Amino acid sequence: MPRDLSKILASLGDEDKPISYQLLRSLSELNDAELQQFQSAWADYSPERRLEMLRALVQMAEEHVEYQYNPIFAWTLDDADSSVRVLAIEGLWEDANARFIERFQKMLMHDEDVDVRAAAAMALGRFVHWGETNEIPTRYAENAVEALWDVYHDPREHTHVRRRALEGLAASSHPGVPRLIESARFDEDLFMRISALYAMGRTADVRWIPYLLPELESEFPELRMEAARALGELESSAAVDPMIQMLDVEKDAEVRYAILEALGQIGGEKAKQALQLAIDSENEAEAEIAEMALEQLYAGVNNLYQLIDEVLGVESDDAFSQEDRPDIWDDFYEDPLDAEIRRLLDEDDRV
Repeated sequence: MPRDLSKILASLGDEDKPISYQLLRSLSELNDAELQQFQSAWADYSPERRLEMLRALVQMAEEHVEYQYNPIFAWTLDDADSSVRVLAIEGLWEDANARFIERFQKMLMHDEDVDVRAAAAMALGRFVHWGETNEIPTRYAENAVEALWDVYHDPREHTHVRRRALEGLAASSHPGVPRLIESARFDEDLFMRISALYAMGRTADVRWIPYLLPELESEFPELRMEAARALGELESSAAVDPMIQMLDVEKDAEVRYAILEALGQIGGEKAKQALQLAIDSENEAEAEIAEMALEQLYAGVNNLYQLIDEVLGVESDDAFSQEDRPDIWDDFYEDPLDAEIRRLLDEDDRV
């Protein structure tokens, strides 16, 4: 039996009142009849109220996994307001239903608004990733790759859309993707170069580490930030020392945050010490990010030891903390990224 949402929807539409997040909970998981109620109320809302409500719904969905507003987001993909369409795409961020691929392809190719096309490119990039990780059938992801590939190579398309297409292609195993990233590194447009660095991190390919390290010294903070993020994604131990040194001189807050997050991803004793120092920062935001990064570092280390234990057939002891681990483990484990870089360099020397 459908819920009677009349009073709730009327209250949410009252612009003399702020959006009630308590009432938004009632809009979770609407059935068809309830969605029709929502659609009728939506028609009477002002454009400003619609945007405000959809932003709130996206935020609720991001912060509270127990609430699901996908019926609303899917319906508002066809809204006349381009800003609403962008938010609708963002709201479907975690929805891996392959039926959206064709919808996003059409938006990417035909929507009149640049921001909508860019958002559609980012959405298709998620399906590319899900295809590579076998979360959806490969044939569906191939359709997403084809659409992104065509848009990236369209010289008439806006750079904002093309760069998002490149980012979306980064996770693809398509053999031409590395060439696209390499070319974008030298693009005259700064934002395309930023996307190239982002794409390097998304490839999970350590070949890009030697290209990313020099970008930590770029004159552009946007490039320094994306380089730090990508090096974190690639878990490059070679980046730990230069990033720690950057913390002594870096003035840009976003770059500093990216460095701290990257250190948490990479791990190691030096990264741990740097994060422990950063937790005592007078900057509350920086201290909070450092604390979260340190938690991620410990989680990654514990997962690694668990994996090694499983491979060796060693029974794990929950009471055996990281601090109690013998030093022999540090000697036993070799960073696979460092090993891969050495292998690549050795191959170059032989050539």
